[in-house]
Amino acid sequence: MFLVDRLEQIMTERSGRTAYPRIGIWFDEQAGDIHLSIPGHGLSTVNGKAESVRGNPHLFNKLAKALRDEGKPHPPLIENWKDR
Repeated sequence: MFLVDRLEQIMTERSGRTAYPRIGIWFDEQAGDIHLSIPGHGLSTVNGKAESVRGNPHLFNKLAKALRDEGKPHPPLIENWKDR
């Protein structure tokens, strides 16, 4: 997996426009949102409801997978978008 990550990093660095800020994420089980915190820039949330102002199902699922991969609480994942 490291090689894939490194290749992605190389591809995104070519433009010279990519930033790698430290971002904290956690799942709020009661609200059903994933919270994002960037030090010095505040807090935001995203959810999986397309009709919501904070809705971005694709990003929500990617963040849920990141939480799962780190062994943290996460919402149910969508593995097959056709089944959604």
